[in-house]
Amino acid sequence: MKGIIFRSLEELVVENLGMSEWNALLDKHSPAHRSYVSAVSYPDEELFALANGVAEKMALPLPDVLGVFGRFLFGSLAAKHHAVLEPLNTFEKLILAIDSVIHVEVAKLYDEPNLPKIDAKVIDEGKILVDYRSPRKLCFCAEGLIYGAADHYNKQIEISHSNCMHEGDEHCRFVVSILS
Repeated sequence: MKGIIFRSLEELVVENLGMSEWNALLDKHSPAHRSYVSAVSYPDEELFALANGVAEKMALPLPDVLGVFGRFLFGSLAAKHHAVLEPLNTFEKLILAIDSVIHVEVAKLYDEPNLPKIDAKVIDEGKILVDYRSPRKLCFCAEGLIYGAADHYNKQIEISHSNCMHEGDEHCRFVVSILS
């Protein structure tokens, strides 16, 4: 996992729990790394351990924490890479272009980004089908990222998470309903 993801988790924790809590999480779950470099890859297990630590600290289920993190992560990444979003001037365009534009740009910026496979298509007026595939199984974070994108474009959405790898499905499937 790239350091930029760890840096965003740090921002979220510091903003909501304070720097001392972030340092405590690092002491417990990541003693080898006191800081993360955005372009450097770190073990996935380290991010999972930190996320579990946040869930433990907040007494929340891990899927809820990953969803909140995903929502925050979108805003954090959008602020850092706003030029990537410029041609994608609507929520719908962005969701449909995750693999063909966003992930292509990420691959230009970061060596070996190990991205999930996202297939998205319009299935009805105001409904987009999103299939998510990744050995990391971070579908709850992906769902949060979609909500974060909706926030960015001032859209109200609902997501139905009908298939899930955590339930034994081959991939996760979201139906994104655009309400306004």
